[in-house]
Amino acid sequence: MKGAVGKIYGEASSFEFNFVIFDQKKVKRGDYVKVWNDVDGWVVAYVEDIIAKSNVRNKEIKEIVNGASEVFIGKAVVLGKREDGRLKVPRSPFVPGESVFLAEEKLISEVLGLSNEGVYIGLLGDTGVKVRLDPNSLVQKHVCILAKTGSGKSYTAGVIIEELLEHSVPLLIIDPHGEYHSMKHPNEKVNGEFGIKPKSYADQIRIAVPPISPFADKADEILILDGVNLTAEELIELTGLKNPTAQALLYQALKELKDEDYTIQDIIDEVERIKHNGKWTLLGALTKVEDSGLFGEKPTDIRRLLQRGKATIIDLRGIEPAYQDLIVSRVCTKLFELRKKEEVEPGMIVIEEAHNFIPERGFDRAVSTGILRTIASEGRKFGLGLMVISQRPARVDKNVISQCNTQIILRVTNPNDINAIRSGVEGITAEMVEEIKRLPPGNAMIVSPELERPVIVRVRSRKSRHGEAVSVTAPRVKERAKKKEKRKKKEERKERKGLLRRLFG
Repeated sequence: MKGAVGKIYGEASSFEFNFVIFDQKKVKRGDYVKVWNDVDGWVVAYVEDIIAKSNVRNKEIKEIVNGASEVFIGKAVVLGKREDGRLKVPRSPFVPGESVFLAEEKLISEVLGLSNEGVYIGLLGDTGVKVRLDPNSLVQKHVCILAKTGSGKSYTAGVIIEELLEHSVPLLIIDPHGEYHSMKHPNEKVNGEFGIKPKSYADQIRIAVPPISPFADKADEILILDGVNLTAEELIELTGLKNPTAQALLYQALKELKDEDYTIQDIIDEVERIKHNGKWTLLGALTKVEDSGLFGEKPTDIRRLLQRGKATIIDLRGIEPAYQDLIVSRVCTKLFELRKKEEVEPGMIVIEEAHNFIPERGFDRAVSTGILRTIASEGRKFGLGLMVISQRPARVDKNVISQCNTQIILRVTNPNDINAIRSGVEGITAEMVEEIKRLPPGNAMIVSPELERPVIVRVRSRKSRHGEAVSVTAPRVKERAKKKEKRKKKEERKERKGLLRRLFG
């Protein structure tokens, strides 16, 4: 039949079938095809795998390929057809000998349930179909982005942040490495195939840093915490206290202060009253925290961190891990309390390097783990979402990953991380795991309840600039490029002179 790319052979069910490919250049793994079903009409299937065979003895295949020595066989998984807004799988099997055609983009979009509006992530496989997700579902039901280093997780997160800003979603971004402040500048390397234009988000982004940050002079705002009612766990992590006696004295002091609001200075005063020689180690540690400047009498109004159509980036570069952990814990706790009282707008908290703040049990401890687990399990009821980003899925709390309804997975190869994805992401098959291991940079598998099946997406270009890693060889490369340009110009001048000599002697 005209336009057919293959023909079904052998056993075929209503869920899957194999087909002989007429021309291997026209069908690739990951393509979407359609087949006519006598009961249900046109049905869409996904080409899950393609294998090549030589010296085929199967008579049915030989008749289809006219005795060709090399045969390409496609394995297709049936998706179904859209009927009354629902995806319907055929009730009867496909007929061997039925022709297979490439599915039109409109039909693919309809069957997968892709929307014409929403958060534009990228293009479906090798097609021009735009993959969009509902911003309300994305925010309220949480999202995680998992990938090995260099696969594009932060780039993908930047794409989603841009889209959420376009939809006026309030955002708070925890940025341990200063990767997102570059969003203030337009991207000069936009790929035209995605239909995206360069854009700066300088008017929608504010950068906040703690007073102990080495980048305080470049920030838009200094983040000061109130330091009221710090717990023993928080103080032990901040001070690095490992001395059992000093820890016991701290608990004793806090026990005396438990019936009132207290500051670090109140704790210091209480410790000074204790008659024990071990108090001096504790006093030294507490004084160091007091002098850090992280806490003050006029703390930052946390309400300002979550505003409609704005993104506040808490830049934690150069801050000790213990201080980073405490900042995340205190800020997120306060935001969650305010959101429950509806004193801040509903929005999303973006946690980059999540394995540092919500570590899996047995790997590490963090004071921020408790509040982030709570937001993951209860945040959707109050309109506070989480975006969890990590290059080490195995080290992120699996309960938090499982609470994320939308998973965006780029290339992952580490066996431990693969196992973590298997156990934390619902509906992942062995074939999908193999796909994840082979994903090229810039491609992601999206698992979402909005989509009828996991899909491979080419992540769109960023509108704003991406904060790329510093290149240690950049000066030498630039120098070589300049020399090459000089040689080219010199050769061009020689050619012009030679031409003039030949013409005019």
